[in-house]
This record gives sequence, C-alpha cells and structure tokens, in this order.
Amino acid sequence: MRHVYGRIFRFLAAGACLAGLFSGCNLRDPLPIPIEDIVCRKVRVAPGPEDFVLDLWSGPPRLLISSHDRRAPESSGGIWAFDLESEATGELARTNEPNALIAFKPHGMDIRKDGSSALLYVILHDPYGHMERKENAIAVYKIGRDALRFVELMEDSACLWSPNDLSVIPSGDIYVTNDVPGSLAMYLRSESSEIAFYDARQKIWKIVADDIAFANGILAETDRVFVTATQGDEVMVFPRMPDGALGTPETVVHVKGPDNLMRYKDSLLTTAHYDDLAFLDHRKDPEKPAPSIVFRIRPEIYVKDVVYVDSGETISAASTAMIFQDNLYISQAFDPYIVICDVPVFLK
Repeated sequence: MRHVYGRIFRFLAAGACLAGLFSGCNLRDPLPIPIEDIVCRKVRVAPGPEDFVLDLWSGPPRLLISSHDRRAPESSGGIWAFDLESEATGELARTNEPNALIAFKPHGMDIRKDGSSALLYVILHDPYGHMERKENAIAVYKIGRDALRFVELMEDSACLWSPNDLSVIPSGDIYVTNDVPGSLAMYLRSESSEIAFYDARQKIWKIVADDIAFANGILAETDRVFVTATQGDEVMVFPRMPDGALGTPETVVHVKGPDNLMRYKDSLLTTAHYDDLAFLDHRKDPEKPAPSIVFRIRPEIYVKDVVYVDSGETISAASTAMIFQDNLYISQAFDPYIVICDVPVFLK
C-alpha cells in the first residue's frame, strides 16, 4: 500500500505543479555546498531514531532516543538510552503503564526537570493498537537510570489530532504541533496545521495557532515559540503571551523542508529535507538514499548557515541535530543508527 501512495503522490505532485498548487513546486532543491573535512561515523542504535533529548540528570550524559520502525507501522517501538561517554546503548524498561496502553509508537519528545526528578514527555500514535491515525496521546514518564516509570497519559482528540513534535517549558506548559489532517492536505501542501497548548495550571488544552503548512518541529521558550513549517519552507517564531496564547508569527528564515529544532547557545539547529520524492523513496526502500542537511539558525539576525550536508550515503532523512561537547549528533526517520560528527570549526 505504501508503494501505491508513493505513485499517487508523484502523480498528484506533477498535476499540482501544472495547476500551480505547489508554491514554487520545489519538490527537489539543489543541495548546499558541503563543509569540507568533517569526520563522521555511524553508531547503530534502533530502528527509526527520529527524535532525541539530552538527559543530564540520571548519571553520565546520555541521549534518550525515540525509536519506531516506521517502515512497519503496525510494530511497537521503544525509548533507548545512548551513553555519550561510553556509547553504550540499550532500550529502557517502562513500568507502571496502564493495561490499555497496547501499542508504543513514539514520535516527538521533550524532557523537563521537575524538582529532584526529570520527566520525559513522549508523543504516542495509536496507543490502543487500533491502527487509527486519529488516536494519539502524550505519555509522561519519570526518568530513572535504567527504567521509565509511567506517570500520566494525556489525551484530547480535538487538540492532539496529528501530533508531530512537542516542547515543554519549565512551568509544565506544553506546545504541540499537529502536522496534517490527511494525505490530500499533505499532497496539496495546504496550510492546515495547528499548534496546541496545554495549560499546566488549569489542566486544559486549546488551539493557539493555525494556518501553517505542515507544522513540524517546535521549541518553546518563556517569551516565544519557534516552529518549522516543513511544507511552507520556513522557520517561524511566535511571541508567547503570559497566558500561553501565541501572537502573530514572523518568518525567521526560509529553509526547504525543515524538521526538528534544537537550541545551541544563542542559535537553533534544524535538519532539512531537500528532496521530497527521495524522502518517499527512502521510506519504502532503505537502499534508496535521501539527502540530509543541518542548518544553524541565528534568529536574532535572521541568518542561517550550513553545518552538515550529505546526499544520503552516510545518513538519509535526518530528523534531529544536536551539538554537545564538540560533537554533532544527527538522528533520522527510518534507518537504525545515528551519526556522530566533528563540529565545524566556525561553531566552536
């Protein structure tokens, strides 16, 4: 069935370009010029390590990695730990989960320090194993060194209708991107995405932004919220009001196909998908590469710089990038490894 969807997308994409439905019809953009002399290596972790967070509170620094084999959507995944010193890796046990949580298909994540504990927030698709696209939740876990203890399952069908990524601020308020309501909206690159907000004090969900072309990565701060619009080809910033509402957005930079966001000093890091069709081909076939690009964005001066470029031979469909202690860590949507690279000199 996924092969049929790929052919349908190509047919609709061609027709939409002729009809002027795609903005610029930029299904493929030329890759930026790579930075020379960057040494990278692959480290096997688990299938589909799409997102990760940095855990500094449970022992030596480590990545907690959201893993799900997206080429086999009926399967369950897990949360894996990757020790940044020893590079040991292993799946974390999950305890105290309710019996109704049949499937575990994680996507975007975030981490928050809460007193003496650290909490992990995980977007879960199809938590009851019904293979229903509109059934989603956010699971909250207390992080231990060897296990995650379930705390809470957050659900709201009106506000978590297609969650992709989330960001939690120190107060416990949560912002979530909902990407697309269905395949047609994605094919037509419609501005149908929304941002949901959870008010931790009042314990209520509400929609605080809409009309975005595939809202994807999100990074919330106390006074502003950054969002990538993957099909709008831009990184946006919203002013954040004291009650959690979002003001009028502004474009920070234009980037073809931006994905997740990470903070690095006074900048942001985002990955980018420069070839939509190659991405779809790679999703079906791991032997078909898809380009991976990482950008550093300086939001105060509206500038982006190339950090990493790969045609897909080393890593395909990169989804998240982070810099820690002079290493660049890059994850991806499908294949079972991450890549660790030297940090370019201009970023040190």
